[in-house]
Amino acid sequence: MELVPRARERELQLAVEAARIVPGDVVCDAPAGGGYLRGYLPGDIGRYLAVETAPDFIGHCPLGDGDRVIQSPLHAIDLEDHSIDVCINLAGSHHLENKGSFFREAARILKPGGRLVLADVESGTDVDRFLNGFVDAHNSMGHTGVFLSGATAGEIAACGFDIVRDTVLSFPWVFPDRGAVGVFCKLLFGLDRAEPVEVITGVEEILGLNDAPGAVNMEWSLRYITAVSQQTSEELP
Repeated sequence: MELVPRARERELQLAVEAARIVPGDVVCDAPAGGGYLRGYLPGDIGRYLAVETAPDFIGHCPLGDGDRVIQSPLHAIDLEDHSIDVCINLAGSHHLENKGSFFREAARILKPGGRLVLADVESGTDVDRFLNGFVDAHNSMGHTGVFLSGATAGEIAACGFDIVRDTVLSFPWVFPDRGAVGVFCKLLFGLDRAEPVEVITGVEEILGLNDAPGAVNMEWSLRYITAVSQQTSEELP
């Protein structure tokens, strides 16, 4: 991410847009994964709370006044009941076999009417094929993501939420050239069994690469779900 910091810009922007953040909101980024979402939040939020499940990421989180990094598992976040306005889980839930434990924890820490944004890979998409196929084959540790399915929205609702938005969105990851695609993806996905040129081939065959003026777009997609705690849920515009 430090190599090409704006590669995933649209992915991060869409998560923030889905949250419908208003001035003064306390935003919990769980898991934060280095806190890259922080730079896309409005400047007038109340606080940013970065939940890191692994200590390696803690020192990477950018913090403003009043912000905080919390090292906690996603099923037991070190926050008080009903203490936040927004909880965003971006590309982190596919590591969870039991997603319900996180959904229940999000319901606990959100204020009445608070928003949960879940954004992750939809099962059966090209991104699923790339991660659980190509990445799994070329990362010596493997990759078996538990992606979102037809049951996900119901699981969220069963934990105390109303689903107000649920859609798969396609967007590009943007790079200066094809070489940057190969190096970025090799490092991001830990592809120790593939050279950058092999990575570029795999990306192009499975996901698609499109040349644009001064850039190369790598096709990507995620499913974005916005849910509101049931106590005072209102349809978002």
